Amino acid sequence: MENKSTDAAMVGVGDINQLPEECISHVISLTTPRDACVSSAVSRTSHSAADSDVTWERFLPSDCASILSRAVNLVEYASKKELYFRLCEHPLLINRGMMSFGLEKSSGAKCFMISARALSIVWGEDERYWKWIVLPESRFNACVELDRVCLLEICGKIDNKILTPHTTYAAYLIFKLAPNAWGLSNPFQRTEIILAGDIVSQHCVCLNIREREQFNPWWDRPLPGGDTEEMSDEVILPKVRGDGWLEVELGEFNSGDGIDGDVSISLTENKGGHWKNGLIIIGIEVRPKH
Repeated sequence: MENKSTDAAMVGVGDINQLPEECISHVISLTTPRDACVSSAVSRTSHSAADSDVTWERFLPSDCASILSRAVNLVEYASKKELYFRLCEHPLLINRGMMSFGLEKSSGAKCFMISARALSIVWGEDERYWKWIVLPESRFNACVELDRVCLLEICGKIDNKILTPHTTYAAYLIFKLAPNAWGLSNPFQRTEIILAGDIVSQHCVCLNIREREQFNPWWDRPLPGGDTEEMSDEVILPKVRGDGWLEVELGEFNSGDGIDGDVSISLTENKGGHWKNGLIIIGIEVRPKH
């Protein structure tokens, strides 16, 4: 009997469900959003704790209220968990619609997209070279389409302090190609990321691989008058996103411990006066890289 009583007491001591819900919520909040969702299925007590505002408040950015105050439209939600997943699945327009904000689902790290309107584009306001268009599939109220230029220079900036600390981020140009797009495969485009004045990433990209393959099936060989000296570099190619847009990585960086300064992200192609057109830009996205 003594042994049975002792065993029962030990079971009670080791049962996390005997703890106050606030304690369980605090413990779960020290894990990850993914772990919290798993914990929700363990028991009725853990379900309540894992879904509580105490838990999900910890997973939301500390400046979330400030960011929500800059949203274009009022954000309504019934719980912090609902808000978390809304931000993961439906990024908000903020800063007068010039930027979008969301969260990376598995970690809660902040994601931003800088709209085409907020980018610095050489000749971007000259209708002879670029035109502003409205596309229903774009999250922003306008995209910019390249009409015809021989000098391509696109740059975006974001304050490093608004990003999640100690996170490896990558920047991506989000774009489409018009059916008649040409001149975007040769020479390759150069990308650069500068963090607080220091160059942290540089590489080459090819925005229009279809054109490259059409004119040169052995596309890893240089085209006449093109990028001979760049062929030794790794060339980053675009990928199709789930939303139907294309994206190409412009480089990566680590946000560090709140490093003071801007992250400057650029894509350029200014060699030899090569004309090009048909590039449609929605913006530059900055999100955690896995």
